[in-house]
Amino acid sequence: MTHLPHHIKSGRCQKEGPEMSQGDGALGTYEKWDSTETMELEKREQGRAPKGALAIPSIPASSLERAIMLLYILLALTIVIFMALTIVNIQRVSAMWEVLEEARMRSENSHTTAWHNLSEVQHTLDKQLSGELQAIHSQFLNVSREVENMGWKVTQCKAECGKELSNRLQALEEKDVLEPVQRQLAEMKQEQSRTSALLDTVLEEARNLSGILCTRCPDGWQQFAKTCYFFSSSTKSWQAAKEFCATFDAHMPIVNTEQENKFLANHIMENRVFWLGLSDMHKEGDWQWVNGNSLSLSFWNSGEPNNVGDHGEDCATIFPNGRWNDVSCSNAEAWI
Repeated sequence: MTHLPHHIKSGRCQKEGPEMSQGDGALGTYEKWDSTETMELEKREQGRAPKGALAIPSIPASSLERAIMLLYILLALTIVIFMALTIVNIQRVSAMWEVLEEARMRSENSHTTAWHNLSEVQHTLDKQLSGELQAIHSQFLNVSREVENMGWKVTQCKAECGKELSNRLQALEEKDVLEPVQRQLAEMKQEQSRTSALLDTVLEEARNLSGILCTRCPDGWQQFAKTCYFFSSSTKSWQAAKEFCATFDAHMPIVNTEQENKFLANHIMENRVFWLGLSDMHKEGDWQWVNGNSLSLSFWNSGEPNNVGDHGEDCATIFPNGRWNDVSCSNAEAWI
């Protein structure tokens, strides 16, 4: 219950003293009462509020709407700025991608041009080299013909000159001449011997030079290190193959180097073997080539030669991998 001030009783204002003027009247008394009542109502409202509660100032509706509108505007500006930055970045990435694509195309074009130029250079060099090789081959053929002609002339001269000189010496010996003439005859014989030896040396050198400058293999033969090789497509026994080679003034292969063995292996078809000119038929374990030389360099397969079988294995063959094996000489194999 709220107590009114002492000067307000029964709804009336009481004068405070003689200082109040007469002009105040009833209106002044009621204004004071209204003010006092208003203050009293505020105190009542404050008394009704729960303890510890804070007074929240009221916000006008117009201010709240302006704040929300401002937030919308800021959000729209943020979205616009984000979209602009995204578009700019996409354009930059597109520009960089186009630059990279142009660089790749230029690189591919440069590689293609380089390969084309290299191919043309190689083709030109091949043509030039082929022409030069043909010219060198023609020169070798001419030199070989000249050497052969020279050797033939030396042989003919040796035969004719030697025959003429022998006839003269024989005629002089048949005559009864003095001792000085006989000494001259002896000197002439010595000179004939020296001349004959010199002619033999020249002829041998001419033949060697011909063999070095030009080795021409027959059709179907393969050349390696100034030697011609023929690889058969049929089969024979070892002895028959040896005799067949002799009819061509040739012999079965004698392997002297690792390079020659690789050459033979490279020309052997898969799943085939070929005879070598190697055997120990004269003495077991003493392997010799067809020219009588003993074996010094060998390429036997693992565990070979083993000389198995009732009749033994006395002749050598070569596999496509270059390894050797001993088999029976009566086997039918291809030959070289």
